Amino acid sequence: MKKFLLSIVLLFSTTVLIFSTASQAGAIFLMIYPGSRAVGLGNAYTAISDDALATYYNPAGLGLQDKKDIVLMHVEWLPGLNAGMYYEFAGVVVPTKYGVFGGSLIYLTTGETSATSDNDPTATWNTFDLAVTLSYAYKLRNNLSVGASGKFIYSFLAPDWVVQDFSIGSGGQGQSVALDLGVIYNPTKTTTLGLSLSNMGPGIQYIAEGSIDDLPCALRLGIKQMILENRLNKLMFTSDITKVFAGIDLDSLNDSDFVFEFSRLSEKKNSTEDSLHLSMLEAEFLDTWLSFGLEYLYYDLFALRAGYFVDSYGERIGFTFGGGVIVKNSIRIDLGVDSDIYKFETANYRISLGFKW
Repeated sequence: MKKFLLSIVLLFSTTVLIFSTASQAGAIFLMIYPGSRAVGLGNAYTAISDDALATYYNPAGLGLQDKKDIVLMHVEWLPGLNAGMYYEFAGVVVPTKYGVFGGSLIYLTTGETSATSDNDPTATWNTFDLAVTLSYAYKLRNNLSVGASGKFIYSFLAPDWVVQDFSIGSGGQGQSVALDLGVIYNPTKTTTLGLSLSNMGPGIQYIAEGSIDDLPCALRLGIKQMILENRLNKLMFTSDITKVFAGIDLDSLNDSDFVFEFSRLSEKKNSTEDSLHLSMLEAEFLDTWLSFGLEYLYYDLFALRAGYFVDSYGERIGFTFGGGVIVKNSIRIDLGVDSDIYKFETANYRISLGFKW
């Protein structure tokens, strides 16, 4: 009974969100999207990254910034699952003559957790996940920037003595490091392309005698298109494609896993049979996240945003929306809401504060 209950505790922090392929990874809190503006745009931010959120979405975005910037965000994370969870993000941008530096901190807690034996609490603690990121970007040309980030990742699921007391080994915490790379390119004055590859690093192990879980390595491709831009009005379209690579054992694959047929994808979507086999390439193609967003900005003062997010395997599909107020082109207050993408009832409101100088 003790082992079962503690196993539930350890799994809870890493499966709070069902992220399809990402759910096969450890430290999946790294795939929670920060930033109210980004969330309002359906999480399509790879080609934007024009503030301190670039430390998360695309470090290359730092290279095109010429002002210092700070972004802070707080959210009561998915209260429909657990009222004690919350998520924090803090990011900073510092331009210098040697390039642009940045940093960010991500913190997620699932609240107070108890291990129970025979209906009596034997231990109580707070679980949390933490990521500290340092970024650097350099502008190669006026329309081209490259960037990189290094991050330290730490997950605290249970005290070591609790794990030992339940006789399942030692551990309860995991740590790792990762590398992010990014590129941003402006082929025209109205079009921006972005690419980033994040969370590349060794896996994370929570129990000394347990398996090592892959980090949720994510490839993002994004485009930003200015549809209208004048002194009073700006209208922007943005879109991202995100692919998370985790839990793929290449040694176990054979030639048929690398066959790709669009006809089978259609059959899978229309079929209710779980036995319909897809190759590895077909399954990975279906398990790709799509993001779309529109932002209307009036006189650089007020912003309205709407987006649409698709994660078919993770069953997160729906509209997002948000807005913001900009004061003297410096202080930004933003709200982003993505409650509708989840199957269960919840209220997921992100509030961000930004300051540029």
